[in-house]
Amino acid sequence: MSLPLSASLNPANTAGRSACEEDLARTRHQGADALQDIAGVWRGADWHASQRSSTWPTGHAALDAELPGGGWPASGLTEVLQAAHCHAEWALLLPALAEQAGRAKAADQAQPSGRLATRKIVLMQPPYLPFAPSLQAAGIAPEQLCCVYKPPALPVHELAWACEQALHCRDVLALLAWLPSLPASSLRRLHWAAASQGRPLWLWQELSVQQQSTPAALRLRLDKAPQTAQENTLHALQIQILKRRGPALELPIQLSLSKWAWAPILQAQASRRAAQSAEAALLMQGRVAQSLDSGVAASLHGAA
Repeated sequence: MSLPLSASLNPANTAGRSACEEDLARTRHQGADALQDIAGVWRGADWHASQRSSTWPTGHAALDAELPGGGWPASGLTEVLQAAHCHAEWALLLPALAEQAGRAKAADQAQPSGRLATRKIVLMQPPYLPFAPSLQAAGIAPEQLCCVYKPPALPVHELAWACEQALHCRDVLALLAWLPSLPASSLRRLHWAAASQGRPLWLWQELSVQQQSTPAALRLRLDKAPQTAQENTLHALQIQILKRRGPALELPIQLSLSKWAWAPILQAQASRRAAQSAEAALLMQGRVAQSLDSGVAASLHGAA
């Protein structure tokens, strides 16, 4: 039934519709505010600031600017895809891991003497053994590392089970795992274990899994930056954000890793050389003293 034109233009009807629209807008606003209090729910416009309390700063300003909350997720699965020849794990993660390892060590030392355990950074099936002096120079002590390798005959799903058990251990600070392609069910279990226990898990995989779905909140692809004549990109890394809790990123990020790739190694080598020089000097002093003692003893024996 249509109303006469005079009725539709009645001021009373217009005021009623305005009041209803205001009530509806107020209800929507209150509902949106209430949703913000639910864990895992955020406003699309506030994707960068809504998760700051649950992130670790990466130590790379360009990367922090594009990650939700301004850093690595402090709990849950982060999936990193890279080519077989692109080993940028430590150069990418070292700033964040060194900072968190230092905080964990200070917190452990502040605990009562009854707690002797040190929170570990667990490395599951790493492609190479870490260079401990370099990591120690960056701030990660050797006793804070735990490397886990599987026997050749052990199935891959057993490594996923070991990762899940490590995430439930209270003395684990973070977990880095180098595993082949895993089924979606295993990825969901790992993501849930890391999220429920409040620990970060970085899963390093090959580029072949890029077209597969993932439950990870963050998924990155790493490549070596192309060489250019204008700037030095010898130790630059190109990062493409494939998935994040926020808008899509069209252009990749380029990071210069020369500081984190070489400075700790050079510092560790210098420390080792200094220690070797000091040891050699003490050894020479001991030999000289021994030679003098032998000479004095021989002289006394001849005089007698």
